[in-house]
Amino acid sequence: MNVARDLHNRWLGGEQIAGVKFLMNDYVVISSGRHSGLSGSVVSVIKFEPNPPYVVETEKNGDIEVRENEIHHP
Repeated sequence: MNVARDLHNRWLGGEQIAGVKFLMNDYVVISSGRHSGLSGSVVSVIKFEPNPPYVVETEKNGDIEVRENEIHHP
């Protein structure tokens, strides 16, 4: 069994995973980093680690990768 794939599938199903703050389709604002000021929806979590990276589908700039500490709920 692939643990990372299992965690990702559980996350996609809406399950809250320890150490991961945001869920699929959460609307977020990017508050720091090079994409600061953009907003959009979380479409994927890349790795399950401290300060996990997510893919956020922005309203105007397409998909970008950001770390958990760079985004927040509006």
